[in-house]
Amino acid sequence: MSEGAILRFSGFELRTVPVELRLNGDLVKLPPQPLKVLELLVRRSGEVLTRNEIRDHVWCGDTFVDFEQGLNFCIRQIREALGDHADAPRFVETLPRRGYRFLMPVTEVSASQPVKVTRLIVLPFRMLRADPETDFLAFSLPDALTLSLSGLTSLVVRSSMAAARFRGAADAADPKTIAAEADVDVIVTGALLRAGDEVRVTSQLTDGSTGTLLWSDTAQAAVGDLFQLQDDLARRILESLKLPLTSRDRWVMQRDVPASAKAYDYYLRGNQLSYDSKQWAVARDLYLRSVEEDPRYAPAWARLGRIHHVMAKYLPTGAAEGLDLAEQAFRKALELNPDLSLAHKLYAQLEVERGLARDAMARLIQRAQTADPELLAGLVTTCRYCGLLDASVAAHERAVDLEPKLKTSIIHTWAFQSAHDRVVTYKPAEFPYLVALSMAELGRGTEALAALREVEPRIPTRVRDLVTAARFLLEGKAAESIAAVNHFVAEFRDPEALYYSARHLAHLNEIDAAVGLFERVVAGGCVCFPTFSRDPWLQSLRKKSAFTRTLRQAEVEHQEAASVFRERGGEKLVGVSAQ
Repeated sequence: MSEGAILRFSGFELRTVPVELRLNGDLVKLPPQPLKVLELLVRRSGEVLTRNEIRDHVWCGDTFVDFEQGLNFCIRQIREALGDHADAPRFVETLPRRGYRFLMPVTEVSASQPVKVTRLIVLPFRMLRADPETDFLAFSLPDALTLSLSGLTSLVVRSSMAAARFRGAADAADPKTIAAEADVDVIVTGALLRAGDEVRVTSQLTDGSTGTLLWSDTAQAAVGDLFQLQDDLARRILESLKLPLTSRDRWVMQRDVPASAKAYDYYLRGNQLSYDSKQWAVARDLYLRSVEEDPRYAPAWARLGRIHHVMAKYLPTGAAEGLDLAEQAFRKALELNPDLSLAHKLYAQLEVERGLARDAMARLIQRAQTADPELLAGLVTTCRYCGLLDASVAAHERAVDLEPKLKTSIIHTWAFQSAHDRVVTYKPAEFPYLVALSMAELGRGTEALAALREVEPRIPTRVRDLVTAARFLLEGKAAESIAAVNHFVAEFRDPEALYYSARHLAHLNEIDAAVGLFERVVAGGCVCFPTFSRDPWLQSLRKKSAFTRTLRQAEVEHQEAASVFRERGGEKLVGVSAQ
């Protein structure tokens, strides 16, 4: 070990001269004694260190008073600093009657070596000649490439959704313009051509600051061997960028490799269709075929979980068993790959609707120490459900700092904060109910009503009733508005949507129905006490004993969630305190 070294692991840096711990450049407070213990554990990552070895190294063999208690306290402080937990350790594992082991791969660099993080975007590829059998690759291959490169220490990869807005722009737009808008250093573009039973891919890597072509490459593979094509392209990109890969990075690159070419083909085809609600059933069947071909391919299980979830939630034919199937798929994905960020984020979206927001928040805090924007986006939702609104906003800000075009659920947090000026920065077509009511609160009722009338016919049937209720409300048709809400809640189980419905009915003086819905909101795991306690639209309910009892329950669960947030290291992660 050289003096002045930096030991890197999972977003953290342990500097040896002077000894200090940093997370994404920010100093993590840790007293000197726990720092010494941590340094020893990190230096010998993967080894079992006995308590006596730690005592001899850290306490120098001359201090034995209360050593056992002192070491236990040091380990607790280390876990708190790392956002680790003894029950499900990611960093420090306790081996009863044996000692401790540091679990994370560690990379050592010189303290003088600059830390370079490259920002990259993979744009949708062009099809040089239309072909029904391979057209899906134009989106799916870059999407899979994006996922495979995500999570590397020295690389920030923009999401496929951020890249989709540049579809067709690679040839027409100046690369420097694309790079500036996407906030990236390098751009990957490509073109596809079917040639018999093979696919030819011509790809380019372009420097975003100068527009200079860094390299161009042509590869060809059988239609049935598409993963090899994607894997070779990923490795070519990394070689060209000369990025330093940690042992963890290499492990990440090798983790999710499909065992079957057919499994990967079904997976890619499902990805193309999964963002079109009219094609969800087809995408689901493709994912099912993928996991039948390769039951150990974690990304396919994660995507299957999402499809089961959205179909159960949004489609008229959706059923409760779909949510059970979604949970089973997510659990399988995380069993196969506990570090799959995609699965953690998508699973959290299901958990909050099943009354498990606090558990989801705790897991995401633990996993998001690597500053993964997808995991931070998941925290935007889970923190809001737990009533930690400042933390939800901070998680959003950190996520979009890393991924400027990333979509989070921040508009709901702003709505819970009554931040109407921020809510209306969204277009009415995106969130018609929230945007229209915020516009009305700002004195723009006529404009809001016109917007609702324009977008209402295009809203999916299962969620249209809430938009209709908002229109009737602004038109002064109370009875019709109440009827629309009642029809909506008969079909919808999402606790956050039920909260909007409860306050809507309370505002129209439908007190008993509103109290009943509010009880469902809290029972469903949405315990945002700070909002519930001050929402003026709930004023008509505050003299009802059932409401005050449920509000008290929300307060208790909110405080419990705040404690979990602090204990798991949430304050250090997002930079705000639990409230």
